[in-house]
Amino acid sequence: MIMGEWKEYKLGEVAEIVTGYPFPSEKYEATGKLRVVRGENVTIGKLRWDVEKHWNLDIAGLENYLLRPDDIVIGMDGSRVGSNRALIRETDLPLILAQRVACLRAKNGFDSKYIWYTIFSDTFRKYVEAINTGTSIPHISQKQIAEFEIMCPSEAEQKRIAGVLSSLDDKIDLLHRENATLEALAETLFRHYFIENPNPDWKEGKVSDIAIHCKESINPQKHFDEIFLHYSIPAYDNGKRPIEEQGQSIQSNKYVIPQNCILFSKLNPHKDKRVWLILDDVQPNTICSTEFQIVKPQNNQWLYFLYEWLTYKENYDEIASGVSGTSGSHQRIDPKVIFENGCPIADDFTLEQYNTKVKPMFEKIKSNQQQMQTLTTQRDTLQPYLMSGEMKL
Repeated sequence: MIMGEWKEYKLGEVAEIVTGYPFPSEKYEATGKLRVVRGENVTIGKLRWDVEKHWNLDIAGLENYLLRPDDIVIGMDGSRVGSNRALIRETDLPLILAQRVACLRAKNGFDSKYIWYTIFSDTFRKYVEAINTGTSIPHISQKQIAEFEIMCPSEAEQKRIAGVLSSLDDKIDLLHRENATLEALAETLFRHYFIENPNPDWKEGKVSDIAIHCKESINPQKHFDEIFLHYSIPAYDNGKRPIEEQGQSIQSNKYVIPQNCILFSKLNPHKDKRVWLILDDVQPNTICSTEFQIVKPQNNQWLYFLYEWLTYKENYDEIASGVSGTSGSHQRIDPKVIFENGCPIADDFTLEQYNTKVKPMFEKIKSNQQQMQTLTTQRDTLQPYLMSGEMKL
């Protein structure tokens, strides 16, 4: 099909598609020269490195699996197959590709970032969701990826379109990095006050001594025409972007989110760390999945301490180690584990000092998050018009 300069292709015609090397997992190492990109390292729009594996052995032909800047990687297995895809950046390298992850590399005449914006779209996600196979663990094949249809203009036009969308992503990335810096600084202050220099007079208590477990429930379908702001697990994974949904489309009971609280996911915490800080700008009809447990400080002076305490690696890992369940893909912790976690009962003066320093940081993080949501909405609104030829540059 040809529309002016636009032409329809199969994805396999515009990009070389390869899958990774079948590394024997028992020979992975914790550190080394090559980080291995496995399925669990590929998430929605980016790579994650909370669990790293490295490869240090020489194997003939291994260089064929080395990744390059602007390569596109796609996770081929798992509950989020179709959503888990990432663009490789120069700063990520060196990386090597493992089995069950596909790499797309643009062929001559086609722009990698243009292809990326096609892949990072609802159209591709819905295509994969419609055709993936497997019962307990969905998966997609190299051939199925290659069959996806893509509309392309001239290479020069591809670059112009990708440039517009990239400019928005660059702004989003800058805000992400600023937030990461602020979060690291807030954690440094937390360690200083409560881990490295604790007051010996502080009593050892539990999270339940300073927080309550909020479980106010609502059935959105009983509020058929009302609009809810839904904090779900997919919303967290998609850049912490709660979504507006009509009550009739929300299938089960949810929790009502109060102001100044923490959402702690009980689903697969040993695999996916999802802890969401909620400040005082909560609107009516704000709800969350019951996979989130709501930790509400008894006094707001404990909010930032609680958030840092629950996300501090040693404490978080201890809580996450309490997972149980027969399904490997869906394991949960008992919410009691969160509230029984031991913590110091700090004095008011120390809390006031700490809060004075970190409150502006968390407010700036929140402001940046809102800007990222606005920019992401702009990008997602522009993308289908630009990539269908409906909007000309």
